[in-house]
Amino acid sequence: MTAPPSGSHRDGDDPESLRRKIAELTAQLAQAEARPLIETEGGAVVGQGVRVSNGHFIGRDWIQHIHQTVHAGEQEEDLQNFIALYLHSLGHRLGLLPLGEIDATLDQNRRQPLQLGDVYVPLNTTLQIDEEERLQDFLDDLQERVKFVGSDRGLPYLRATAGKKARFSQFKDAQPDGGFRDILSDKATLRPVTALEALAAHSSLTLLGKPGGGKSSFCARVLLALAEAARGHPEELRHLGEGWSFGALFPIHIELRRFADQLPQGDAPATAGDLWDHLSRELHARGIGPGQAELRFLQRLTQRHGALVVFDGLDECGDRQRRQRVQAAVRQFIDGYRDRCRFVLTMRPYAWPQETPDPLQGVYALDGFDDTQVQQFIGAWYAALPQRGWCLPEQAAEKHQDLLAARDRPDLAELASTPLLLTLMSLLHSNRGRLPDDRADLYHESVELLLQRWNHSNSGAEKTLREQLGMPQLRLSDVRVVLQRLAFTVHARSVGRKGELDIGEHELLDALRPLFGGSYDQAGVMLRFIEQRAGLLAGQGQRDGVHQFTFPHRTFREYLAACYLGGSRQFSSECLRLTQDTPDHWAVVLPLAAKVAGPDHGAAAADALVDHQDIGAFCRTCTPGPMHWRRAELAGLQLHELGQSLLQTQPHTQQILQRVRGWLAAALPVHPDDGGLRAPQRARIGHVLTHLGDPRFDPQRFYLPADDALGFVRIPADPEFRIGVSPADRARIEQSLAKAIDDDKINDQPTPTPEFWIARYPVTVAQFRAFVRHSGYQAAPKEALQGPDNHPVSDVRWNDAQAYVGWLHQRLHEIAGADAPAWADLIRRQGWRVALPSEREWEKAARGGRVGQVFSWGDHPDPERANYRDTGIQGKAPVGSFPANDFGLYDMLGNAWEWTRSGYAAYPPSEIEVAPGHAGLIVVRGGAWHSPRYNARCAFRSRPHPGGRGDGLGFRVVLCVSPVRSSGLGKL
Repeated sequence: MTAPPSGSHRDGDDPESLRRKIAELTAQLAQAEARPLIETEGGAVVGQGVRVSNGHFIGRDWIQHIHQTVHAGEQEEDLQNFIALYLHSLGHRLGLLPLGEIDATLDQNRRQPLQLGDVYVPLNTTLQIDEEERLQDFLDDLQERVKFVGSDRGLPYLRATAGKKARFSQFKDAQPDGGFRDILSDKATLRPVTALEALAAHSSLTLLGKPGGGKSSFCARVLLALAEAARGHPEELRHLGEGWSFGALFPIHIELRRFADQLPQGDAPATAGDLWDHLSRELHARGIGPGQAELRFLQRLTQRHGALVVFDGLDECGDRQRRQRVQAAVRQFIDGYRDRCRFVLTMRPYAWPQETPDPLQGVYALDGFDDTQVQQFIGAWYAALPQRGWCLPEQAAEKHQDLLAARDRPDLAELASTPLLLTLMSLLHSNRGRLPDDRADLYHESVELLLQRWNHSNSGAEKTLREQLGMPQLRLSDVRVVLQRLAFTVHARSVGRKGELDIGEHELLDALRPLFGGSYDQAGVMLRFIEQRAGLLAGQGQRDGVHQFTFPHRTFREYLAACYLGGSRQFSSECLRLTQDTPDHWAVVLPLAAKVAGPDHGAAAADALVDHQDIGAFCRTCTPGPMHWRRAELAGLQLHELGQSLLQTQPHTQQILQRVRGWLAAALPVHPDDGGLRAPQRARIGHVLTHLGDPRFDPQRFYLPADDALGFVRIPADPEFRIGVSPADRARIEQSLAKAIDDDKINDQPTPTPEFWIARYPVTVAQFRAFVRHSGYQAAPKEALQGPDNHPVSDVRWNDAQAYVGWLHQRLHEIAGADAPAWADLIRRQGWRVALPSEREWEKAARGGRVGQVFSWGDHPDPERANYRDTGIQGKAPVGSFPANDFGLYDMLGNAWEWTRSGYAAYPPSEIEVAPGHAGLIVVRGGAWHSPRYNARCAFRSRPHPGGRGDGLGFRVVLCVSPVRSSGLGKL
């Protein structure tokens, strides 16, 4: 209030005027009280529409919500205080960047902990859609397609493509037979669907993500935005994306692992009430402590005004039965609150009952960081460090550029795509000025950094662990040994049991006692220290009156368990024991343990897993079964962790590498009925083989198959062959497929095939890449040069395939003159040539000598015999991952469509062969990984433009008689 200016009229002497003045001042004071401007300790300014409760803040809108929800007899101010404390606690718990405050080399008095918001980069899902399309439009369109083709065929297509970076733009173009052309147009421009888009599009969202993939961080970022909006900062809702139109929902976070731990024994389904009871206990443990009145109020507030409820970590709830009990509670909770609330459920992919994501059900898989996101994270990291007092701006700028350059290292590129590992990489880089060489070294240095957290004081008054214990001689390396043993014990006992990943205080005390001569008191001092300062272990509050502790992430538990196992004198025998019943549970630990054990002991353990025998010798006395193949995969993973180049330096490890390669190659085509693994597991083995070097292919001969015929198989002439479906077989095959067959696939005329030789496998990425490098071919699409070496090449146009064919003909002519393979004389003396197969050659080869059957193995579809939509691999598989047909040919059906040299024409065929530069339609055959079973059969034909290309379009080659051409078109 200011005094009137000197010399002004003194109207205050008038009583009526004085009353007006008092009324005006009272109104101004009331308005000022309603809109305080408060500076918080952190320097933030709390602006208009904010109320203060016990030093914490609530937005005016939520004050109104509370007022509307209060029942008679309830104390509104107490409930406001409870909500304010709840929001503050949630923000404090979720806001800190995990591990971000740990750096033992900086001046701790001059820096603040990093916050999640400092460095958070929005995540993408694996679903990609047209660049200009909205997700909701895509979902609506997809729902219409499912109605059109039926859920039995529409949803499998969705599940096969939703997890891949592909959108097949011609899917809507129905062919006359009702099928779909699933060959990607080269004009399609795709973009990833963001996790925030998925959040806005689905009232109930399920997020699948790999360890450290950002599931929990995404949920934390969303909940933090809602918490800040509820505390009077509605502008924070911008972090939820443009599609968010649901306002400041109340944020609720439930860790399902902790909920599962508290369930009673038995198989009775859990309920929504159990979830509320769990939330109450968790709040009590954090000192918020709602009574029954506050809990009932929170339930009403959720029901009336809406909440976003995050159910985090279904995969950490234990075995399948316990997960089902937890899911029952989650479903009941969602059913009871779905009118005004939204929900997010997170888990690792293995806990999802279906093999692929399904956006129509609101199920998405999180993708790793792409290079742009990696750059964004690194930029945000080094922008935040000087602001938080971690370093000087010029130091941050220099390190920023150095880390950007380091991200291009091949051994670190894969690690950088995982948000957790990128965080650790950034932390180590900013702290130590360099990055470790590989994954195991990264984990090792991260563990050391976390241990140092306990031996460094954040302030002059804060004691280190040694000071707290009064033991300056305590070695952190001894503490690490104890924690390694503890991690192994915890990991081992979590097999097939409930989520007992927390460590109770009594177990931790018993583990720590040997460090202090058996003293419980000293162990208790360390336990209390850990509870107060997170490091390699972190306190988790109480459960049933017992303090709980855990490792900061499963990755660290698995690595520490690997350190314990790798240091065992019985490492090889332990690997055999652990993989006897539960090999998948040890799939991360065993490879890391091999790295810890070193090349000699690590390779010896891998050799033990394959019984110290070559696959041929083993098969002479035994028949391999799923356990043998799974162990072989783990052996391959161990050798991959050790590194192929290191193994090649010693004869005995080189021999082990060769032996394991042979096992892996032998595992690929074995059908489950013959003792093999399921198709996705076999494809996984093929990926391991890529890293170790695939023995089926010869890098000295342009990665052609390593056999005497360079992978070519002779197909004898067949004067009786008839292409397509005969009229007599039409009804039977339509009944088998439950689908009508188009007239252009019906033929009753003889179409004899001459002798020809066809490649055992489709052309691989490595073979096509060798062609481009050797020939200098400039027109190859960059996508065709990417991907694992032993995958079928894709994204090639017809002219690209023709260019490869011409180059290979010259190379084979050279080889035929030097080594004389079985077909050499055909090229050298009889004028045969390398070509794409004709349509009739392709179908003759695909049938494998069978007549009239739908598939190369019979009339019934089998997703274990070809990689198509129902197989569940969600992408291309390494070539030869499925059983060969009766001619010994692999992947004739599924995996990737294959170009032919035949122009499209209706049956009866005249076998038109088109020359390079042809502009008409070209026949492709075989179907692809995303094709329905109807398309992945011997007689199905499609007809893209020669300039088309896509993620599932490749080719294979033949040796055939050279035709005589007089123009652009010719006939055989």
